Amino acid sequence: MDKKLLNAYMQTDYIIDDDIGIWLINIGQTERTLSRYLHRFKQPAAAFITAYNPHSKALSKQQNEQRHKALVAELNAKQLPFLNGYGAGRDDSWPAEKSVFITNITQQQANQLAAKFEQQAYVWLDEQGQVSLITKEHY
Repeated sequence: MDKKLLNAYMQTDYIIDDDIGIWLINIGQTERTLSRYLHRFKQPAAAFITAYNPHSKALSKQQNEQRHKALVAELNAKQLPFLNGYGAGRDDSWPAEKSVFITNITQQQANQLAAKFEQQAYVWLDEQGQVSLITKEHY
């Protein structure tokens, strides 16, 4: 992944905006409270994934919405619980992207979803609450 794209991921706020309220996640931080929430599941980890803009190439709003609906349908079919969210760059150079915070998921499942929806990376929250970026080169 080139340095500019990597920096864009690092300078993005990943926001859960659903039943548990609004929660801000940033790469490199530890989210202990959110991790405690995740420990109610068999797999106490989570993935923050979008279907928007495959290969980091901008699509129309309509195309992105169709992709998001397909991601949600996939999660429902696999019975993977999720919360709604979005990723928003801090510099406003890229529009916010609808995303999902998938709970009770293994990293292998997250890798498969990211690959299927042609994403360059996704955000992973491990069992200890450490937030990291998983790039395409690592899945």
